[in-house]
Amino acid sequence: MSIANHNPHESPSYILVGPLRAGTTLLNLMLNSHPQIASVGEFEESVSILEDTGWPDLDYYRTWLTQHRVASSRNYTTQNNAAAYTDLVSQMWTQLALPHNEPIVGCTIHSRFDRARDIWPNTKFIHIIRDPRDVANSCVGMGWVGHPAKGSVFWTNIARRWKSFAGHLSSEDYVQIRYEDLLANPQTELDRCCNLLGLAYHPDMLEFHQSSTYSPLNPNLAEQWRHKMSPRTAEIIDAACSPLMEDYGYEASVPQPKPASRVESLKIALSDKAGRFRFRTNRYGLILTLRWAIVKRFPIKNALRASTVRLLNKVDTTHLR
Repeated sequence: MSIANHNPHESPSYILVGPLRAGTTLLNLMLNSHPQIASVGEFEESVSILEDTGWPDLDYYRTWLTQHRVASSRNYTTQNNAAAYTDLVSQMWTQLALPHNEPIVGCTIHSRFDRARDIWPNTKFIHIIRDPRDVANSCVGMGWVGHPAKGSVFWTNIARRWKSFAGHLSSEDYVQIRYEDLLANPQTELDRCCNLLGLAYHPDMLEFHQSSTYSPLNPNLAEQWRHKMSPRTAEIIDAACSPLMEDYGYEASVPQPKPASRVESLKIALSDKAGRFRFRTNRYGLILTLRWAIVKRFPIKNALRASTVRLLNKVDTTHLR
């Protein structure tokens, strides 16, 4: 389907994908600043619960939605008459897209973007990738890991998924850019995104900082790992991400990176657990942290689990940028 004939209220015009902490938010703000493009933001709840095949039980999914931080805040009202998972998700999309009058409306998905094609066969994809060492290091700041070496999995899982998925796409269905190239040559990379969507580049795209909490583009944000990470940690991440990182144009810090030894792996594991626990107790407090450690094993419909998730979500909301 031509993008010109596409109804953005029925399905996303495009889906922005990439690893967490890879620059998707930055690129999303740039796209949303184009006069003819609107973004509903992250639409992770549409696919993140999916397996490689099949669809989840609708009753379970509706319950899951009430405990998902973003989905629960959107107060979806169009899901009770859905007879199938794909119908329900499409109704949710329509509710998000209807307030926008722009001809192009998209969203961001980090996890199962490959399954999005099973719901919307004609959507376009914009893929952004970033140096895995910067992604891994940034995951520490988010509290997802306590040691950057453990953060490499956030990059490898998605980078591997995209490489497999892109092999089934036509060159007219996607564009791939690197975060570092976006910082260095923003107009060139944004022009490629606009071409995919049948639009011309607009200078407003570089004024995203005027309507957000983000600062203007700073090329110095590229390759921060070089001064924020020890050479050995970078080498361990290189070993975990090779040869995939070379496929995306990133050079290893040493010619033949060696993986972590048993002793190093043990130290990394201990540092990771301590770091994650410290982050969670600092953010949620000791009682709520321990409470979640217990109730996360309970069934999703358990009242104590549900109330705990709501408390966690409430705290997380206060930390949104």
